[in-house]
Amino acid sequence: MAERRPVLRHDRMVCFDDGTDRFQVRAAAIAIRNGRVLVQNIAGETTTFLPGGRIEQGEASTETLVREIDEEFGHTVEVGDLVFLMESFYPSRSQSFHEMSLYYRITIGDDCPYHDSEICHRCFEGTTEMEYRWVPLPEAALDAVRFHPRALRGRLGQLPTTTVHIVDRDVE
Repeated sequence: MAERRPVLRHDRMVCFDDGTDRFQVRAAAIAIRNGRVLVQNIAGETTTFLPGGRIEQGEASTETLVREIDEEFGHTVEVGDLVFLMESFYPSRSQSFHEMSLYYRITIGDDCPYHDSEICHRCFEGTTEMEYRWVPLPEAALDAVRFHPRALRGRLGQLPTTTVHIVDRDVE
């Protein structure tokens, strides 16, 4: 007989845990300005990633981006084309993740904070402090800030004109 384990759901987020496995669906923004891409990290941690968040049940992925950027910056953005659809499999802390991510081009207003080399914005998600900065697009610069997922590091500088599907098995 197969072992039955409880599945933990996360409020309205399309995310669930099954033992040490986690499945989630995320939407993320590709905002580019002056040859730099907007990234975020948890304060005190070195890994960076594109801003966005988990999709809520009944919410379109484009609505997720509008909601997340508004919550984090207090700005409304225009969501453009779906650039990447990525299926990621990776370990994090004590869990094995299977994540579906939708990466969209966004247009962000000139009133969005910008700085060439410093943190341009901070906010709290619950008790977790998030930091935002604009990082140069060359792959070496994204390597230096430990940008994840790694499969996007060499692709952000030259975005495709049609949606690209990527399967990423990151074992770092």
